[in-house]
Amino acid sequence: MLYLCIVLILFLIFIARIAYIMILENDKGKEYSDPAVASSVIRGEIIDRNGNVLANQTRQWALYFRLSAIDDLTKAAVLVSPYTDMSVDEIISQAQKYTTYALIKNRMTMEEADKLEEAIRNAGMQNEIVVESRSARSYSSLFHACQLIGFVNAEDAGSEGIEYAYDDVLSPYPGLDEDVTYGADVHLTLDLDVQYLVDVEVQNIAYDHNPDYIMALVADASTGDILAMSSYPWYDLNYYGSSSEDERLNRTLAYNYEPGSVFKVFTLAKCMDEGIDTSTPFICDGSETFTVGDSTFTINCHSAHGAVDARNMISLSCNGAIASWCLQLSDEDFYNYLRLLGFGTRPELELGGITSGYLSRPENWSSRSKATIAFGQEISVNALQIVQAATAIANNGVMNSLRIVDRITDHEGNVIDTGDAYNSKPVMTSRTANEILSYMETAVKEGTAKKAAVGNVDIRAKTGTAEIINPESGSYEDGTNLASTLAIAGDYIVYFAISAPKGNSVWGADIAAPACGNVIAGLVRQGKIRTSDQSVIQLN
Repeated sequence: MLYLCIVLILFLIFIARIAYIMILENDKGKEYSDPAVASSVIRGEIIDRNGNVLANQTRQWALYFRLSAIDDLTKAAVLVSPYTDMSVDEIISQAQKYTTYALIKNRMTMEEADKLEEAIRNAGMQNEIVVESRSARSYSSLFHACQLIGFVNAEDAGSEGIEYAYDDVLSPYPGLDEDVTYGADVHLTLDLDVQYLVDVEVQNIAYDHNPDYIMALVADASTGDILAMSSYPWYDLNYYGSSSEDERLNRTLAYNYEPGSVFKVFTLAKCMDEGIDTSTPFICDGSETFTVGDSTFTINCHSAHGAVDARNMISLSCNGAIASWCLQLSDEDFYNYLRLLGFGTRPELELGGITSGYLSRPENWSSRSKATIAFGQEISVNALQIVQAATAIANNGVMNSLRIVDRITDHEGNVIDTGDAYNSKPVMTSRTANEILSYMETAVKEGTAKKAAVGNVDIRAKTGTAEIINPESGSYEDGTNLASTLAIAGDYIVYFAISAPKGNSVWGADIAAPACGNVIAGLVRQGKIRTSDQSVIQLN
């Protein structure tokens, strides 16, 4: 009994304490209110270097059927058909894909929506047919630089490209004590005018040669600014839902491939800087056998080039000569030099999907590895790495890192971030860089790059046609080709790489070189490159 009394007393004390907290302390007037946050977030814009808006928020309208409220689907379809550019049968077929709330047409304009809403009101079908207005992302660039720009999903979250990489900048969390939070604007180094030039050539190559893929870049060597980036096949950003994974892949960032003879300019630079004798002619008879240690191997050229010095090696694209000179370098020095140029390392852009390529360590090389790497085999690269390394040749031996984001501004236009870092480092002597430019100029005037020539413009170029290994057989013999050309005009670097072209030619000299020349001709017409006589500028 005593035990029960003690328990009862403790229970009453507990109840009294709860009452005190709930009643007495509550009378002290302690208050709490949630902080006021913005009711909406307006996603920032993506803008090119000339102020062209590539992505922005707009109002769009969509047509829906409330299927549960519609007694006669055909009647509803007949009503809206004149305002949708869809037939009655198409509308019925679209509606039958849903069970309750059917999306009939998306991305309608305000004018289309106004006319349709009036027709719906006149028919008294407001309960059955609905036109909804919502905020949406609009892409004025359509397919141009589509993989670079990327898109937002149905929840307005960045899914690919710049939209994804800078999602927290473009669409921040709602701010405190403001009605609307505005995202920052991302200004790209991209020049839409240059992008158009590139994409015209990409489309022509696709039509004429039906390749598997096309990669193209234009950059300013003096700053590292990327002015155009194209990856084919492409898609319309406004209809990303209809695109395939293959179309959305940005191959300029993600596709690894053996670069072929374009790579010879970088190997030659190292040989020249190390004092290898490249002026005494190498005699090329079309096939050269080398002995390294206890191993013997043969390097073939497409034809017998005869006496080949450094200038002719670039102009005629001689495998035997560059292999002979490169074998005189130490393995470690050659490897470290390629790493210095950025091969085997990821370019420093704030974008997803960028690969590092592949460059194996010297201890893993075979007896012929150094010789074949010299002309662009046994090494895989991406297009960014080729163009970034080429900035050194165009820029007196100083390599500039590539940039795609120039700056970030707030809603008022104030700069809040300077974008991608500008980094530069010397990787070859100025003398070597300028001599190689001279050799590349000879290639345009009388060598493999003649089809890159444009009137009275100083163009330097190196062509390449690399064999692509058949992944099933592991052999070059039954594989395809990669046709490419690297061209330099003034501060501009133009690079095209075409994978598995079909038709009457697979050579970079025939496919990629004319495309580079046409882009450079367009740069002249735009006033970006000047000549003494612009009347001679014609397309190849």
